Amino acid sequence: MSPQFIHLETYARKPDKQGRSVVFVLAEASREPWACYHVEQPRPPTILHGLHPAEVRSRHDQRAASIRIQTSTGLRALRQDQHTLLTVVASFHRKGRDYEGWERDTLQWLQARYGAQLASVIRHTDESHPHLHAYVLPDDPAMRARRLHPGALAKDTALQNGATNRAGDAAYRAAMRDLQDTYWLEVCAALGIRRFGFSRRRMTRAEWHKEKIVRECGRAADVKLGENMQRIKAAEAELTKWQQDLEQWRLQMLGDRNRIRGEAEQKAGALYRARMEELARRHDEERALRMELQKRLEIFSPRTGSP
Repeated sequence: MSPQFIHLETYARKPDKQGRSVVFVLAEASREPWACYHVEQPRPPTILHGLHPAEVRSRHDQRAASIRIQTSTGLRALRQDQHTLLTVVASFHRKGRDYEGWERDTLQWLQARYGAQLASVIRHTDESHPHLHAYVLPDDPAMRARRLHPGALAKDTALQNGATNRAGDAAYRAAMRDLQDTYWLEVCAALGIRRFGFSRRRMTRAEWHKEKIVRECGRAADVKLGENMQRIKAAEAELTKWQQDLEQWRLQMLGDRNRIRGEAEQKAGALYRARMEELARRHDEERALRMELQKRLEIFSPRTGSP
């Protein structure tokens, strides 16, 4: 049997066969003593979105009392047995692991699905598992909450189209499976929560003990894996730092190389210019000396053709 991640119900102002009504469920949410006898140590709810349950009741009652339905004989007040409140319960069964992500994603899922009709979302932590309650006030002119319940809407539609009650029940179950699939895909899958749980089966005590050991070993392996992942992340961070340091040193060495190359080129250029200037000076001196010697030779050489 597949696990039920969320549970939807609709309520009227008139109590049903189990005595549940809008007043009762909102009182139970508020942890009023007369409505939460099943809780050993009731604690006030934590408001995650919207109104306190008592304020939801006030808004609900005011709107329900103001509605008038047009009939063939005129206007009439809203029937007491008209379902006017939708409730959604989402439970978390993993003993705190990934709870914050689950709560955040569940709240976003409820807000996206019901929009402004989502009057309140609260958290209860005084039972065996933490769970959220959402209260939706329909914006339908007649506050028809069953239109917000996928299963109830599917069954009502099937019956209106001439289907049998059995076929209507099948339509109800199919719609609710689709809802569970949608919620699981958008919220639970990323947390590693199974869509289909393990079916119940008869086991001997030895088999049960063996499976218990396997589960404990699995949890220990998860813890060990988590520790190893933390060490890997730390090693990756250290490696990244080393890479950054190496890159900084490489850039520094490139800068030093360019600086040294520039200084060497400047020194080589200066030596080259000095050497060329020296050679040019010597050339000029040798040229001047040669011209001086030539003049002296012309003075002392015998003149040809004289009488």
